[in-house]
Amino acid sequence: MPSLFKPTYTAIDKRTGKKVKRKTAKWYGQYREADGNLQRVPLATDKAAAQALLAKLVRQAERQEAELIDKYDLQRRRSIREHLEDYRRYLEAKGSTRKHVAQTLKRLDRLVIGCHFEKLSDLDAAKIVEWLALQRRTEARFSARTSNFYQDAIKAFASWLVLNDRIPKSPLNHLQRISIETDRRHDRRALSAAEFLALIRSATTGPVVQGMAGRDRAMLYVLAAWTGFRRAELASLTLESLELDSNPPLVRVRASYSKRRREDCVPLHSEVVARLNEWLGERGNIESDAPLFELRTRGGWFRNTAKMMQQDLERAGIAYRDERGLYADFHANRHTFVSNLARSDVAPKTAQSLARHSDINLTMNVYAHVELEQQAQAIEGLPSPPVAADLRSEIPTVSQDSLALWLAQNSDFACPEVAQADTASLYVLRSDENSAEYKPKAETALGAASQNMSPIGGVHPRGLEPLTFGSVDRCSIQLS
Repeated sequence: MPSLFKPTYTAIDKRTGKKVKRKTAKWYGQYREADGNLQRVPLATDKAAAQALLAKLVRQAERQEAELIDKYDLQRRRSIREHLEDYRRYLEAKGSTRKHVAQTLKRLDRLVIGCHFEKLSDLDAAKIVEWLALQRRTEARFSARTSNFYQDAIKAFASWLVLNDRIPKSPLNHLQRISIETDRRHDRRALSAAEFLALIRSATTGPVVQGMAGRDRAMLYVLAAWTGFRRAELASLTLESLELDSNPPLVRVRASYSKRRREDCVPLHSEVVARLNEWLGERGNIESDAPLFELRTRGGWFRNTAKMMQQDLERAGIAYRDERGLYADFHANRHTFVSNLARSDVAPKTAQSLARHSDINLTMNVYAHVELEQQAQAIEGLPSPPVAADLRSEIPTVSQDSLALWLAQNSDFACPEVAQADTASLYVLRSDENSAEYKPKAETALGAASQNMSPIGGVHPRGLEPLTFGSVDRCSIQLS
C-alpha cells in the first residue's frame, strides 16, 4: 500500500552537543512501480501536497502496470515455438555461426519437449532441473558438462525474452551450473611423442579412411598437433591460408571459420613447413581456393575424424580410450599441441595466445596435460636433499677424553652403564630449547671440559636425555 512518512536522521544538538534524532521537514512517499519494485521518493513539505503527488505517482504506476499486463498477456498467448523461431532469427541476425544456431535450437527444442513447455507461463526451473538430472542418469553421453550446456541455452533464451519485453522477469535466473569434475565422460588426453610417431606411421601406410588417403591424414594430424586448429578451422584451409615463404611462416584462419569469430594466425614450425612443401608437391596442382583437406562430404557434413583417429591408433597398437578412461580422438591433437607448449617451458601467457583461449585457466587446467613421467622428471630436477654422511659431517662430535672428564666430574648424574659405553660411537644432537624440563647444567659442564662441543643450543651426547627435575636416580642409554 502507498504511504507517506518522514525519515529520521541524526544531528548534533547545538546546546548540549549530544546526538539527537530528528525528522525531515519534507514528506516522502512509498509505492510500487509497474515492475513491482518498491520506490521511496521525496514529495513536499506540505502534507496535503505530498498526498496529491503520491496519488499521481500511484495512478501512473497502475496505468503502466495495466499496459504491461496487456503486453505480456499477448506474448503469453503465443506458442513457445513461435518465440523459439523469433529467437533463431535473432541469433542469425547477430552473427552467430550456423553450427551454433542449429546446436542451440536443437537443445532448446529437446528440452522444451521433454519438460512439456507449451506457453511461456510453463517455464519452470524445477522441471528443467528434474529433466536434466534424468538425462544424466539414463544417457551415457549426457554428462554434467552437456547438462550445463542445455541449462545455459534455456537461461539465455529466458534472458532474451525479458530484454524483448515478452516476460517481466526470468524464472530461471537462480539456476546454478553443476560441477563437471565428478561426472566427466569424454575427457581427452595428450599423445606422447612415441604415440604420435606411431600414429603418423600408421596413417601414412594405412588405407583410405573416411574418404581420406593415409598421407593426407598424416599431414592433417601433424598440422592439427602443431597449430592447435580445430576440425572446422582445418577444413577451411586453402592454399591462400598458407604463407610458407614469409618470416616467420604462417597459417591463417578466416574470421568466419574461427571459433572466436576473428582472423587467427599461427606461426609454423620449420619441420612442419618442410612437410607441407613435400606433401603439396606430391599432390600436384591445387586450386588456390580449394580445401587442402577433404574434411566435408558432398552433402556438407563433417567427416567422422574421431573414427579416423581411432582406426589409425588401433593399427598402431595404441588404445583409443586408455586405462584412465581418457580418449585420444581428433580433438586430442589440440590437447597435444598445448601440452607440448607447457612441456617446452613456454610462458603461460604465450601458450594462452597460441591456443587462442580467452581464459588462461582453460589453457593451463584443461588442455595442458602433465603426465606422471613429466612429474617424475620435474621432481628429479629438484636439488638433491642432504644425505646422511653430509649431516654427520656437520654435527660437532665429542671426544672420548672430554666425555670421560665430564663423567668423572658429574658422577652424581651418571648411570653406571655410561662408563661402559663406546663413546666413540656417540654423536651430538640438539634438544628442545623450549622444553620446560630442559636443564643445561650437565651440558654446560661438558662444554667447559671440551671445545669440541658448544654449550649453546641445547647440545648433548646422543643416548643421554636432557636432565629433568627429579630424575637424578634415573638414566636412559641408547648406544649407536
